Amino acid sequence: MPVELYNDGKHVCVAFYDLVDEERDHAVQCNQFLIANNKHGALIDPGGNMTYNDLLMAMQKYVPSRGLDYILASHADPDILASLNKWMVASHCKVMISQLWTRFVPHFTSGKDYSERISGIPDTGMIIPIGDCQLKAVPAHFLHSEGNFQFYDPISKILFSG
Repeated sequence: MPVELYNDGKHVCVAFYDLVDEERDHAVQCNQFLIANNKHGALIDPGGNMTYNDLLMAMQKYVPSRGLDYILASHADPDILASLNKWMVASHCKVMISQLWTRFVPHFTSGKDYSERISGIPDTGMIIPIGDCQLKAVPAHFLHSEGNFQFYDPISKILFSG
């Protein structure tokens, strides 16, 4: 069940905590978040294949998959990004990840070259526009992995730390 962390009618931040039963499904769920602003969206750390279907269905209330502008990856571990191939097929989104890991991301896709939809975040961070919002990619190198990023939403004032 999605949990709205913030909702002012135009801008919504949603957490997804129960996409899998880790014991029953033998799966790992990370912290998946959706930021939606004026029918545009960004998924932070969409997770693995076991979470994909439930996450896709739950996010439709806030933004359709074709309105998904970005997958924001805090780092390149499989529990964060293994479902990427499905998201690339279901949407036109771009993937934002540390420049360090852009060459690794294609290992999560198959059959088609999506390199034009993979963008590197510079080590110093950057601004990422979502609708009328400007998310901030904040360097958090070595807090979990080399090239790790956190994402700050200035409207909700939430730091998504992965």
